Amino acid sequence: MKMSDKTLGALIFIASLLIAVGYVYWLFFPPPQGIPDWLFFSVPGGTRWAIIVPVLAAVILILFIAMWIGWTMATTPPPTILEEEEEKEE
Repeated sequence: MKMSDKTLGALIFIASLLIAVGYVYWLFFPPPQGIPDWLFFSVPGGTRWAIIVPVLAAVILILFIAMWIGWTMATTPPPTILEEEEEKEE
């Protein structure tokens, strides 16, 4: 069973959006009880924002590009075959 380009594009878009939302939540909200702080970028010395902002910007940029590719794949009509166009002209 072959997946259509629109379906694949929609899945890429949705996956990128969910990852972006999850990543923002992971960075800006406190870790749940029982999970080590090191998993949530707790850097000693107050340099936490110096790490979070560039990493967040890079991740969001990469995921935005993936969402754009998925959206383009999902909304672009399939290409037409040249033989069909020639038959329509005649």
